[in-house]
Amino acid sequence: MRRLPQLCVLIASALFAGSAFAADKKKDKKDDDDEIPMEKPLEVDESDFKDAGDDVAEPPPTRLEEADKEETEGDDLDFGDDEEEGDDIKFTDDDEQQTVKPREKGEDTAQLYRDTQKKCKDMTPDEEQLVWEEYLRKYPKTLFADRIEERMEELSAVMFGERVPGSDKGARQVDAVQRELNWSVPWGLSPIDPRSHISVGVQWGFPSWFGGKVDAEYAFMRQASAHVLLGRDFAGGVVQPGAKYAIIKSSRTGTILTAGLDAKINMSPTFVAFRPIVSFGQRLRVMDGLDISAQVAADFETREASDIRYNWGLHGELRPNKIVSVFWEWSWDAKYLGNEDVKDSFRFFTTTFGLKFNAQKAKTDQGGGRLDAGVGASYAYVQNYWGFYAGGVDLMGDYYF
Repeated sequence: MRRLPQLCVLIASALFAGSAFAADKKKDKKDDDDEIPMEKPLEVDESDFKDAGDDVAEPPPTRLEEADKEETEGDDLDFGDDEEEGDDIKFTDDDEQQTVKPREKGEDTAQLYRDTQKKCKDMTPDEEQLVWEEYLRKYPKTLFADRIEERMEELSAVMFGERVPGSDKGARQVDAVQRELNWSVPWGLSPIDPRSHISVGVQWGFPSWFGGKVDAEYAFMRQASAHVLLGRDFAGGVVQPGAKYAIIKSSRTGTILTAGLDAKINMSPTFVAFRPIVSFGQRLRVMDGLDISAQVAADFETREASDIRYNWGLHGELRPNKIVSVFWEWSWDAKYLGNEDVKDSFRFFTTTFGLKFNAQKAKTDQGGGRLDAGVGASYAYVQNYWGFYAGGVDLMGDYYF
């Protein structure tokens, strides 16, 4: 009970102190409001917020007197398509060429075009013309059509002798009508092509035979020539002059048809024979050329109790490249065929095969200065009355003027 009055005193003191604090706070607020009258607007001096030098007016920007110039320098990048520049595309990097592939059927690539150009480098105009014609048939959508057509026009102008200034740029100097065929020379048959050349051959046969020949020919015009042959025949040594004329000699089609007449002078025994010769040849476009020729001839001897001697043969020579060629030849000789006075006719059939090499390249477009050398083997698979020759080894050489 003694503590109750003390508690009441503490409560009363706290209430009195709170009232006094509230009165002091209201008084302080009123004093603050009296210092700044609310009815008057607040005056602010704007100069207090400016830095020194702000009153100086800045000059206006200088007006451009000239318009901006367009950049027309050569460094500009042009991403547009230029059809004219498409013809001047050059592929100089082989690796890049391999990456270019046909986009559709019938289209070629730069590599195919360049390979065909290299292939045509040493061809005659007519041969090159056929190659490009075949190229256009195979690649009708070629990217180089303009160039190919231009080249074909140049070749046509050369072949037909209708050149105009500038049309023979890059063309060869010899027209097709005057270009030589450079036909292969057979071993046992007469040369089919009228050409200025010398042929030399040596034959070593078994069991007992040794022979040879030297044939010099001069072409006084492209289709006509004369020659003299020195050699050894089965009837003895012979001197054989003659002449021939090419009725057809086309470098464009690779066709040749020749007629000739030789006079054979046999030395031992001595007699004279006349030999008419007809030869036909066709060059096929296989690899670097396949020459196939056929020949028919007959010897009409002037001695008594003689008969016609028939000679015919076939010759084929394939050139895989410009350096080497392979050849095969068949020759048939027969006499006294159907003669009642002779019980058994004379027959001598041989075959010869071998290789030829280009020992010296041609110095002119016509093949002049070229030297070919070869070696072959002969075999007599049918023989009657000529038993001293069963086969042999042949050496040969041809030089062209």
